Amino acid sequence: MNNIEKQLKKLEKKLKKADGYASFNELFNLDFMRKYTDFSSIEEFFKFGGFEVNTQEDYDNLPQEELDKVVREKTKFKTWEEMLHCAGKEEMVRRLKKQGFDVK
Repeated sequence: MNNIEKQLKKLEKKLKKADGYASFNELFNLDFMRKYTDFSSIEEFFKFGGFEVNTQEDYDNLPQEELDKVVREKTKFKTWEEMLHCAGKEEMVRRLKKQGFDVK
């Protein structure tokens, strides 16, 4: 195996470590919530909106229009989908940086 192949294998391992599942608390961490919302936690956000989210089923059944309304009123986003996308992107960047990648 030559040097380039070794570097590619090492890169592949780092990317696999950066990939994967992220919990709500990882996605919507304290820094994210303070930067983009009027809340310090995702639990506080859901509680304010009157949403009870303890299971995947609870999450799947959230009333989208009501959720988007709270997002518009109390965050820097227009929709829940936009907020979720931004949180996912920031978490991936954080994980890549942790693996030594120079990303912004």
